[in-house]
Amino acid sequence: MGKVIVVPLWKRIFAYFLDVFLLSFLVLTPLLKPFSFDAEIGESFFQRFTSFSASFSADYIWLAFVVAFFFLLYFSVLETWFGQTVGKIIVGISVESTKKKPLGFLQAVIRNIPKLSGLLLLLDTLYLFFKKGNQRYFEVLSDTHVVVADGENHA
Repeated sequence: MGKVIVVPLWKRIFAYFLDVFLLSFLVLTPLLKPFSFDAEIGESFFQRFTSFSASFSADYIWLAFVVAFFFLLYFSVLETWFGQTVGKIIVGISVESTKKKPLGFLQAVIRNIPKLSGLLLLLDTLYLFFKKGNQRYFEVLSDTHVVVADGENHA
């Protein structure tokens, strides 16, 4: 377990955006292919999106659930196995259990639930400013915290 040092919020946000960029590229690129220009019916993804057809609505809802599942899986699996996502590795921070045992998968899932909704993530992050401990609300619920990764310069 790393020494608990308060991680600046900017590092956490930067790591999150690195992960979102990576996931957007890896997950959305192949998933959006079926939504690109449809030569058979002669309309693009944007045209289908703005038409609000029933079939597109079902496709969009399916896509949203698939993307949400991959986002939750990415953060939860990497944090459980390695304590870090790619973004956290680059920034030099990691996630640990506040209990005296390794981070569990359920803990990782709980702490990452707010990442499924922008509004929920904003409210969860605002909790940092009103309570001591440098933890988001869902980090408190999951008994986790973000620390400087082992081997990183603590200065």
